[in-house]
Amino acid sequence: MKIIIPLDDYSGPGSQVCAHFGSAPFFATVDMVAGEVSIIDNQNAHHDHGQCTPADNFVGIGASAIVVKGIGARAAAKIQSLGMDVYVAGSARTLVDVIEQFGSGILKKLDAQQTCQGHGCG
Repeated sequence: MKIIIPLDDYSGPGSQVCAHFGSAPFFATVDMVAGEVSIIDNQNAHHDHGQCTPADNFVGIGASAIVVKGIGARAAAKIQSLGMDVYVAGSARTLVDVIEQFGSGILKKLDAQQTCQGHGCG
């Protein structure tokens, strides 16, 4: 299973999870079986609200889920339409936290009331 995690920076396992999915400068792709991490630059990190399409970066990489701190309703719907589940990072603050908590099954799927209404959320 592969998961996607939006990051503020990439400095290894302690990289901070970005508060807002669409504005993340980087996305980590984590193969939970192989334990491999790869990084994707978000070429669309600076955008007008509601105009981001970072999910397009994930087509064809075989990801099953993303784990976010904050995400807009349209972005969440786009991710779900691509066949991926959206999970809330909860107390996970770093890349390694998300990997550990996702792997242990404690992260919850996002529900519609948890989506952001603008870039100030998270």
